Amino acid sequence: MEKQILELLQKMDEKLTVQGQTLEKHSQILESHSQILENHTQILENHTQILENHSNILAEHSLILADHSQILNALRHGQESLKAEVSELRLQNAKEFGELKEQIKNLEVSNELLKEDSWNNKKDIRRIQRTMGMV
Repeated sequence: MEKQILELLQKMDEKLTVQGQTLEKHSQILESHSQILENHTQILENHTQILENHSNILAEHSLILADHSQILNALRHGQESLKAEVSELRLQNAKEFGELKEQIKNLEVSNELLKEDSWNNKKDIRRIQRTMGMV
């Protein structure tokens, strides 16, 4: 019976040894996985920091875009105002040009009448001079 107990104890010892070896292997695997997890945690922290930086940059760009939109809208409004002014000036210039053209036409007619009157006066002067014998 002692022999059987010793055999049982020896088998239990062998099983405990095998389980100890298995536990040691699992501990090594767990340690390796812990190291990998720590590395991944560090990588995630780095990526989180990068994402925060990108978020800040995106927020800055959003503000700049809003400013640029306001500037662009102001420029468009100014351009529309200038277009309206230019159109008004063109219309005013066209009216003034029409008036000047009419005045020039009237001056040409007056000039022709003055030439005709002057020529008639010269003819009358010559006739009077002939009559008086001055020529």
